[in-house]
Amino acid sequence: MDYTDGLQQGGVLPLGLAFGMAMDAQAIDHYGKMTEYEKEKVIAESKNVKSKEEMQQLIQKISEGDTIV
Repeated sequence: MDYTDGLQQGGVLPLGLAFGMAMDAQAIDHYGKMTEYEKEKVIAESKNVKSKEEMQQLIQKISEGDTIV
């Protein structure tokens, strides 16, 4: 199964976010259930990430179902 199906529907995911979520099926599932607005907020937040650790924290929030909104 390709867990990356549909990750880039509304726009282009930053590479770090896409790679990180590709390693976490639960993050992909939660991301897929987000509204377009929530997805835009996640993408905007990911563009402000300055380290691998910050990206992992963001992906963990997504995986846990926390929205950035």
